[in-house]
Amino acid sequence: MQVSEMFCRNENGKSGFNVNLMPVNKIYRHLLDNKNRYLHLYGGAGSGKSFFSAQKFILRSMLEERHRILLVRKVARTIRHSQFGLIKSLLYSSGLSEHFKINDADLRMCSLYNGNEFLSAGLDDREKLKSIFGITSIWIEEATELDYADFNQLDLRLRGRTKNYKQIILTYNPVNSFHWLNTKHFKDSFKLKTTYKDNEHIDDEYINVLNNLKEQDEEYYNIYALGEWGVLKNVIYKPFEILNAYPLCFDETIYGLDFGYNNQTALVEVNIKDNVFYLIELIYQCGLTNSDLINKMKSLQIKKGSYIYCDSAESNRIEELKRAGFNVFPADKSVKDGIDYLKTCNIKSRPENSGINKEVLSYCYKQDKDGNLFDEPIKFNDHLMDAIRYAIFSHCRKRREANIRLL
Repeated sequence: MQVSEMFCRNENGKSGFNVNLMPVNKIYRHLLDNKNRYLHLYGGAGSGKSFFSAQKFILRSMLEERHRILLVRKVARTIRHSQFGLIKSLLYSSGLSEHFKINDADLRMCSLYNGNEFLSAGLDDREKLKSIFGITSIWIEEATELDYADFNQLDLRLRGRTKNYKQIILTYNPVNSFHWLNTKHFKDSFKLKTTYKDNEHIDDEYINVLNNLKEQDEEYYNIYALGEWGVLKNVIYKPFEILNAYPLCFDETIYGLDFGYNNQTALVEVNIKDNVFYLIELIYQCGLTNSDLINKMKSLQIKKGSYIYCDSAESNRIEELKRAGFNVFPADKSVKDGIDYLKTCNIKSRPENSGINKEVLSYCYKQDKDGNLFDEPIKFNDHLMDAIRYAIFSHCRKRREANIRLL
């Protein structure tokens, strides 16, 4: 695409970016010109808020000069499959990728048209964050992952004179009405709540998933479908204790694998020492074929003899993994028994396990409109929880049965 094709003239004769290259959902269009320092885009899942944020920053990077836009999440490595991956995908789908130098290793992009940059940093890598200077705008994805001190540090970095307006875009689901994002007052801010109903490009399958939440738990439906602030009740597990350092060696290492494609594929490493379970989140990604998954597992150097417990409903995928040399087994999918067992376990996590640490806080039992609880979890945002249960419960039951046979 020629640079001239990126621009057009509006009815007033003013030159601007050709927005037909990236159609913007109607509800967000007025925010293309929003200049508040803090732009809160919150609400339900599937509302297109992250998609719009990527669009706005791409447009600003093409229309304005001297930009260094920072992409931020609590954990740096999660940016690859969220903001960075979304911006990269949009550049390719709109034919703009040839005007950017894209560095996948460092999660950086530089416009060959005007030199504007996209940089990435996580709050888990403070030294890298300190070394980044001249930031002109920031996008914080999954902003509820950050505590207020984290946010203040980022806010302080957005300073100095710039040619264009400085803005922090925060995108998030309103999972806890007591969160600082809901209780703190922000001057010079604008908030927009959206839901899947505002997304002109959402698919029918995902709409059905969100509508189905109403039958499982009304509070969950209010938060993730209707985008209302709430407090999740009936949480199944206490938050796993988070350790900054794990033991240097373990008695045993096993894995849990929950297959997905439209939903996330989740692979968790479970290290065992003295009957304590130490979790490492390895894969949490949509769109993985079995070939993609096998290549990723090989790159992770998973030992071929290690036990890997998989979703037993996916027998064909399990067979492919076996043929690739992995020691895979169908998991014991007794949900209630598995959950009850995990509640007795001493399970540890670490700050880098962003998906695990988020899922465990929203992993809830179903509840009907009359407040009656069911002994089964809500089927939404539960892929890592399933993978952890597959590994620990299946392996420990296998071990118990082996011990019984020896008696």
